[in-house]
Amino acid sequence: MKPDEAAALTPPGQVAPDGAEELTLKQIGRYELIEKIGKGGMGVVYRGKDTVIGRPVAVKMLVSDIDISEETRERFFREAKSAGQLTHRNIITIYDFGEEAGRAYIVMELLHGDSLCKVLTNPDPIPLERQVEIMTRVCEGLAFAHAKGIVHRDVKPANLFITNEGQLKILDFGVARIASSKLTRSGLIVGTPDYMSPEQVMGKVVDQRSDIFSCGTVFYQLLTGRKPFAAKRLPQILDKVMSEDPTPMTEAEAPADLAAIVMKALTKDCEKRYQRMIDMLGALMRFLQGWERQTREMAIKACERFQENAKLIAEKNVRDASGAPEDVAAVPFLKDLPMFQDRGADVLKVMPFRRARIVEITRALDEQHSRLVS
Repeated sequence: MKPDEAAALTPPGQVAPDGAEELTLKQIGRYELIEKIGKGGMGVVYRGKDTVIGRPVAVKMLVSDIDISEETRERFFREAKSAGQLTHRNIITIYDFGEEAGRAYIVMELLHGDSLCKVLTNPDPIPLERQVEIMTRVCEGLAFAHAKGIVHRDVKPANLFITNEGQLKILDFGVARIASSKLTRSGLIVGTPDYMSPEQVMGKVVDQRSDIFSCGTVFYQLLTGRKPFAAKRLPQILDKVMSEDPTPMTEAEAPADLAAIVMKALTKDCEKRYQRMIDMLGALMRFLQGWERQTREMAIKACERFQENAKLIAEKNVRDASGAPEDVAAVPFLKDLPMFQDRGADVLKVMPFRRARIVEITRALDEQHSRLVS
């Protein structure tokens, strides 16, 4: 794992200076510390190895050279206890946690990939189907946590990690609260301003609807490339979260049905949002099913156009035997799609296609057809 990849294992914040202990520490508990791969305001993350079973791990420890309050230590262990209750493919797995010589540590699975924060800086556009897939994975993981009585409270791109295999993992339940805990009534403002819900900004007791709002801010940014409440100064951000609606998304940024789902999640009044994460997940799944059905219909029409063009080309090649024959498969984008030539629509009924690719294929076939009939 590269340093910038592993940094997503701990929330961004003020980077504490390296202490002498961090430079020389080689082992904690039964875990060998191989190299430091990330650091945040209160935690440093090492690539490590479980010396008993030989498994590679990530070891997150409280930094030793800052003043660790009891609340910080409690929050640190709360992360381990909260996430440790959650066994789900979209939530990072916690293997162990403990304390040795005054050093608190959490042992978790070692991830390879990038945070969504970094993915969003990639200039290459993410296909809409992949964007919605990311959204549904986030909702699935959080819906599972909510069913266990745990609210994340700090959903943001830096806490969402995409592995090299394309799997999404939710990180850092460090500010999570067990729903039944007295800590939920402390009135503390906990979270990241750009992605906070209005009730978090006001320091109110929050529930899963706050996570739904935060998901809306992340999904809005995923679709548009911009934060919904962006501002240069913190008071302006908080004011926008409290009182301003984000700029409506354009059709080029998101289909109207998908935009409506995200905007409902961003409703200021928590009573008018989705009331459960599973409800938002259901809306996204229904959108995706409809989108894929329309895409398959477009692909079947493209297949029919392909066959029409093939017949026209065959006739043309007979008439123009002296010239160079034209090949329908020479149309851009079709060389890698042999199913257009053989099984056609039967394959398209079951194969997933990116809408953008089908649009390109359809455009190329239509241009070829116009040229042939003229």
